[in-house]
Amino acid sequence: MASRVIHLAIAAELADRIGVKDKERFYFGHVLPDMILGEYEVRLPLKKQSHFYTLLPSSRKTYNFYQFYDEYKDRLTDDLYLGYYVHLIEDNIFRKYLYYRVGLLMRRGQRELLDELYRDYHLLNPLLRERYDIKLPVVLDGLENEDIYKRFPFTVDEYLEEMKNDLEERPEGELVHFTEELIDEFINECVDVITKEMSSLREKGEHYLSLDDYSIENYFKGVLRNDNYKDEDN
Repeated sequence: MASRVIHLAIAAELADRIGVKDKERFYFGHVLPDMILGEYEVRLPLKKQSHFYTLLPSSRKTYNFYQFYDEYKDRLTDDLYLGYYVHLIEDNIFRKYLYYRVGLLMRRGQRELLDELYRDYHLLNPLLRERYDIKLPVVLDGLENEDIYKRFPFTVDEYLEEMKNDLEERPEGELVHFTEELIDEFINECVDVITKEMSSLREKGEHYLSLDDYSIENYFKGVLRNDNYKDEDN
């Protein structure tokens, strides 16, 4: 999944394009699906739930933004829920970039790959922070009463403390899998696709995207799978 700072960079670009009225709620909703911390083995299944992870009839996998829409479509005028909705789309697009554009599909599930990705994320943080004037999201008043917040075991305070460190760090090193150009391309595609999705929903009452768009192969450790196995990554 895309990093929290990358998500906020997209949020900054999207806010005016899709008519966000309450940017604080939108930015917070934009990172809320990822606000689950803890040991990897515990965190992974919980984050799959918070991302509406689904194996499709086509045997491809996606974060099911249709399901989120069906359950919360009456709430999408609330920028908290809108931010959550577009986060799911962004993570689908990101996985297509990561596994196909960068070519890392065969390394899915490797803990070493996760370590490499997080190093790249940390190296990109200062660049994105300055380019998009990213600030730490503000905890919303009344958050504990929101339906989506009550649905999953979010660890908001701990998550925001980690994000604070993301926004203050200036690590040194070389990017392994990403380039500035690739991240710019990804952000631009997210903004373009989500703008079209929201325009279609608002003007036609129908999705611009299908669930198969940006879904990925059910692939794990060198094997294409057709069964609903329990894999080790997202």
